[in-house]
Amino acid sequence: MHPSLAFAAAALAAPLFVVTALHLGHDPAAHRAAAGLVHRNGGYVGAATCRTCHPDQHASWARTHHATMTQRPSPSTVLGEFDGRTVRYEGRQGRPFRDGERFVMEVPTSGVEGRGHRTAEVALAVGSRRYQQYFERQPRGDSFAFVRLPLLWHVEQRRWLHINTVFLGPDDPDWSSHAATWNENCIFCHNTAPEPRARATVGRAGEAAQFDSEVADLGIACESCHGPGGEHAEARRNPLARYGPEPGAKAVDPARLDPARSISVCGQCHGARLPNPPERAAEWFRTGPTYRPGDLLLDHVTPIQRDTPPLGGDPEQNQLRFWGDGTARLSAYELQGVLASPCHPKGGMTCLHCHTMHAGDPHGQLRPDLPGDRLCTQCHEAIARDVQKHTHHDPARSGASCLDCHMPRVVYGVLEIHRSHRVENPDPARDAAAGRPNACTLCHTDQTLTWAAAKLGEWWGPKYRTVERRADGAPLELPDAIASLHAGDAAVRAVYAAALGRDTAAVDPAATAAQRAHLAVAMGDGYPSVRWLAQRSLQRLEARAPLGIDLLLRVLDWQAGTEDRRRAVFTTLDAIAKAGPGRLGPPPSTALLGADLRLDLPAVVKLTDLQGRNLISIGE
Repeated sequence: MHPSLAFAAAALAAPLFVVTALHLGHDPAAHRAAAGLVHRNGGYVGAATCRTCHPDQHASWARTHHATMTQRPSPSTVLGEFDGRTVRYEGRQGRPFRDGERFVMEVPTSGVEGRGHRTAEVALAVGSRRYQQYFERQPRGDSFAFVRLPLLWHVEQRRWLHINTVFLGPDDPDWSSHAATWNENCIFCHNTAPEPRARATVGRAGEAAQFDSEVADLGIACESCHGPGGEHAEARRNPLARYGPEPGAKAVDPARLDPARSISVCGQCHGARLPNPPERAAEWFRTGPTYRPGDLLLDHVTPIQRDTPPLGGDPEQNQLRFWGDGTARLSAYELQGVLASPCHPKGGMTCLHCHTMHAGDPHGQLRPDLPGDRLCTQCHEAIARDVQKHTHHDPARSGASCLDCHMPRVVYGVLEIHRSHRVENPDPARDAAAGRPNACTLCHTDQTLTWAAAKLGEWWGPKYRTVERRADGAPLELPDAIASLHAGDAAVRAVYAAALGRDTAAVDPAATAAQRAHLAVAMGDGYPSVRWLAQRSLQRLEARAPLGIDLLLRVLDWQAGTEDRRRAVFTTLDAIAKAGPGRLGPPPSTALLGADLRLDLPAVVKLTDLQGRNLISIGE
């Protein structure tokens, strides 16, 4: 027999494919030794099977953060330093440490008043880019659930944070207030082919849900985007068949789908949604989503909008996740932004016009062949021929950025501010009425909303109305960034706390006395996420134009108690006032800062008092 025919015959006799799916009911120790049981849902075979024929694509996917979204704990997957150091928050403490091969946390027992501690073993690690969360496996009857532990590891800062400090909510002394259940939440978007397999007890008052959850792959793997691979793998298992005509069983290529079906692939996770119809929610928690790549997502789900009634709980839950005009202000609502953008229905824009799954920097996964504004000018060629005419800004500077004007950073998520995926024109009057940040004053942080509206009216005509009032009640004559940082709700304050330290801000770094002083006040904010962003912005300003207070900023702990934070605020204000004269330019007359670089504290307090009418609390 010819050697090539013998090879083909041997391949035909081989097993169809290796199943790598996971049954999650086993204890963590067992999973260190065995992969689990066969997945029973719709022909999923796992990424290891795909690698056999597609090694290059598998390797490029493995470099992304999708691949490491959910992992079993091991020295190679756990990013946190389980070294026994104590982590303190709100008068209590926890301690991550190693116990042999196990990663464990000593955490307070549930409740606010108790002072006991217990030890929990890490069974799942979720996330790998910005921060990594940890889940323990809790027995429930003859079943189990994975429950989030209260300490997470921030990758960039290389430090432990309490979970209560990373959402848009005030400080909360209850260490268990964000103890989410992975099986009914994270499983849907952080894994491939999720089946929660909830027991009938789900939803019964006073009873904890039980699960026999299964996934095809931990993390977001090949079949999340290309569809179940069983039939395709079987049809192509003969090496000779791989080079012939495509058999009937094809893998889905999102790049070859029409725009609506293409954005559906990403939107199945990057777009918070409800089952369609909502009555199917109970089925979701048993057998998982019905959408498969290649389908129209909207045939299976309804994207959550500002006016979507919640399935239960807080009636304002969905409203708070959007700005007043319906633009999303939390991450994981990118689908809603694309659907609301004229570029999608009119121009056929899809996620793949800007992003790629198998190339480029894993941080953002933007197309490397279209750097910067070429992502936009690939379609808007006329604008590219005369950028200054369109933007009225120097093409060499950040003011001419397509993204900063039309996709501003107004979205909060994972302790960061992200770009909106609703492509739109800036409009100060519209944004003031909606209580949302404005693209112009996110860069021109020393200017007012009325200035921004007047500029746009000068350039583009009377369709740009003047700003009549601010939604937060602050005076219009104040710079928008300063008024928003103190008087807005927590989402507004977080956005401007980040903007004031960004290197695209159209302010000379040497003339940032006002920005620094107001950021120092924000370091005492009642919302820890705002404090985090304010301190980071101060550190970035210090790096660009040093005052000699960098050491002070590095030792301050924004997770500290109220009194410690108060002392830190005044210590920082004093340091700015002493070091700034002669090194920082004079502040604007409207910046509530004197020539001696001392704040008009009574005026600032009046602004912070307005926060009482803008209280919010939003998880993610």
